[in-house]
Amino acid sequence: MKKLFFIVGLILTTSLSQAQICPVVITHIINGNQVQYYGSCASNPSGWSWFFNGGSPLTSSQQNPVVNYSAAGQYITALSVYGGPNSCSAALSNKNDTVVIVATSIENNNADGFSMNVIQSENPLLEIINNKSQKVQIALHDLNGQLIETVFEGLLNQGKNLLSMQTYDIPTGIYLVRLHKEDGLEISKKILVR
Repeated sequence: MKKLFFIVGLILTTSLSQAQICPVVITHIINGNQVQYYGSCASNPSGWSWFFNGGSPLTSSQQNPVVNYSAAGQYITALSVYGGPNSCSAALSNKNDTVVIVATSIENNNADGFSMNVIQSENPLLEIINNKSQKVQIALHDLNGQLIETVFEGLLNQGKNLLSMQTYDIPTGIYLVRLHKEDGLEISKKILVR
């Protein structure tokens, strides 16, 4: 009997020693009630396993899925990766992410070839696609309209622009990003800062 326990223990120990921890990173872009998720892992896993609490679809095996939410609220997402050259273990290689859905329709900010999206990460990034170079002012405000930070002021280049917001010392909450263009058009997006 002791020999059987030893063999089972040896097999279990060998299996666990081959399982690898692979660091997982989740980022996302919120557009109304639709979220584009991006999964990344430097260990090149062969499989992606997403779970979207309250989302449609509820699960996905794509690396970068798009998910819809039917109501405003806070939703938790989980991603596990597995396999690949480093034998990533799904039980050991996972990450959670939280999104806050404020609007329940998709915003379309492509008027005149211009759009602004928020990429949620440790420090949110603004992705701005601009059809022409123009002067803009981008600022972060609290929900009462109080200015928190001027993110960018000046000439925004034509094409895709990524701007970082320095949100280290502000409390967790929902904030507004406001962008003013030369032609007077203002675009606002609500974001969660954690």
